Formats: sequence, C-alpha cells, structure tokens
Amino acid sequence: MNRNPLHTTVIPGKVAVWQLVDRAARILRVQLTAEAFTAYRLPSLTKLPDAQPGTIMFDTYPDLVGARELLSEHGDLWDAVREDYWATLFTMADLPSPGIGG
Repeated sequence: MNRNPLHTTVIPGKVAVWQLVDRAARILRVQLTAEAFTAYRLPSLTKLPDAQPGTIMFDTYPDLVGARELLSEHGDLWDAVREDYWATLFTMADLPSPGIGG
C-alpha cells in the first residue's frame, strides 16, 4: 500500500490537494471552484493560463502552516485539511511499516 497517496479535502467552493510527506501535510494546489481567475503559482505569482481557472499551485509544497500563511483568507479550508490530516495519520498507524511482512 502506498503511504504517500494524494489526498483531497473538499468543502463548499474549495478543494485542497495534499500529500503526507514525513508526517507533514504538503499542499500541492487549491481550487476555488466558484472563481474564474487565471490560475497561478504562489508565491511567484506566475500565471498558468493552461490550468483550470480558479487554481492556485505552489512553487514549493508548503506544509499546512505555510499554506495557511500564504492563503490566510481560506482558514475554513485549512481547518478541514487539518482534520483530514489527523484522520490520515491515525489510519496510517494501522498500516504495517515498510519492509515488514513483505
């Protein structure tokens, strides 16, 4: 079983795609589903005209604290990601360690 799959947290109007890396949630992108702005990267503000409108990608994959600092106006999304993060950690505790039994 892959211990680092992509996770998606969805709340009304917002989606965050993240991955668990070394027990930290690393945020890959945010989709603001009701928005139509040209997609861009943070913090560089590089435009991504070929990406889905309303998308924000990250130049580096910040942890949850860093993402909250970069997009503080979306605290509701970060709270939901935090809940999913803890649920994922507890689920992973039930998985065998890599290399055991295999």
